[in-house]
Amino acid sequence: MDFDDRFRRSFIIFLVVAVAVIFLGMIRDFLTALILAAVFSGLLYPLHTRLRDFLRGRVVLSATIVLIVAVLAVMVPLTGLLSIVAAEALLVGQQLQPAFEEALSGDIPLKDRVPDWVPFIEALEPFREDIQNKITEAATSAGSWLVQHVATATRGTLGFLVGLFVTLYAMFFFLINGPELLRSTKALVPLSVEDRDTVMDRGLSVAQASLKGIIVIGAIQGILVGVGLWACGISSPAFWGVVVFVLSAIPSAGAPIVWLPASLYLMIYGDTAWGIGLALWGAIVVGMVDNLLRPMLVGRDAKLPDLVILISVLGGIATFGAVGIILGPIIAAILDTVLNIYKRAFAESLPS
Repeated sequence: MDFDDRFRRSFIIFLVVAVAVIFLGMIRDFLTALILAAVFSGLLYPLHTRLRDFLRGRVVLSATIVLIVAVLAVMVPLTGLLSIVAAEALLVGQQLQPAFEEALSGDIPLKDRVPDWVPFIEALEPFREDIQNKITEAATSAGSWLVQHVATATRGTLGFLVGLFVTLYAMFFFLINGPELLRSTKALVPLSVEDRDTVMDRGLSVAQASLKGIIVIGAIQGILVGVGLWACGISSPAFWGVVVFVLSAIPSAGAPIVWLPASLYLMIYGDTAWGIGLALWGAIVVGMVDNLLRPMLVGRDAKLPDLVILISVLGGIATFGAVGIILGPIIAAILDTVLNIYKRAFAESLPS
């Protein structure tokens, strides 16, 4: 390759990068909406293809029906749920501190407040005040975080409405032009056909599997824990259900972070039967979702390691806010795919 060809190629690469940076900076406020639209379109695309075949190839009509069903089945109930959670989140910080002060205060030792078979209670006696403060602080922080991130949605601000419009419009476009868009994107990637297919296919499969494990499992566990707390008479069950939804990214350990302290609280407060019942409900029914349903939905091959899912969710929340629950695992899935390509491309140089 002579100097002129190298210069031309270098200039083209510089031009593409410069224009792409300017364009991405221009649409940076809508990047999250576009990414969410791509993810949700990928999840809804199998339904779209079946409906398109049923309607004899009417792609636009099929995409319109899928979007209407998605809005009615998900977004409308979700908006109502967020309104309830926002109201309950405001009360949690106000209610928890007096409740724990009443439960943990006084001269009666903790070991005399709970059944004898509950382990380690006597050892916790010297740390009673610290436990009370930490639990109250954690609950108040969780309430503040949820209020902050659901207030925009419940107020219906202009920014939220514009983002919602962009998401729905982009989903409509992706459902109609998804295969063509994927093919054109693959053609721009300077990799072999095998690597390009790996980036797209495995990246999508890992991302979808991770999202199923987080969204579907989280929703089911959140509902089950919320129902259990409601049955036991604990206030703000919707709020705690949303907390479980976020924490369910921690396999086998997320939901117990909510129902186990609630069970202990009921025992300490004197409702021993309800506390035992909530513990059994959490260990058997909620735990069954993790042990049986998660492997069925997520599968083995496409599943990210549990530790990667955990840190990607927490890192995503810290970086992107509430939508980081979804974006974090997607970025982790892309990294996993790129690392696999790297290992295959440099297999001769890497130790076996």
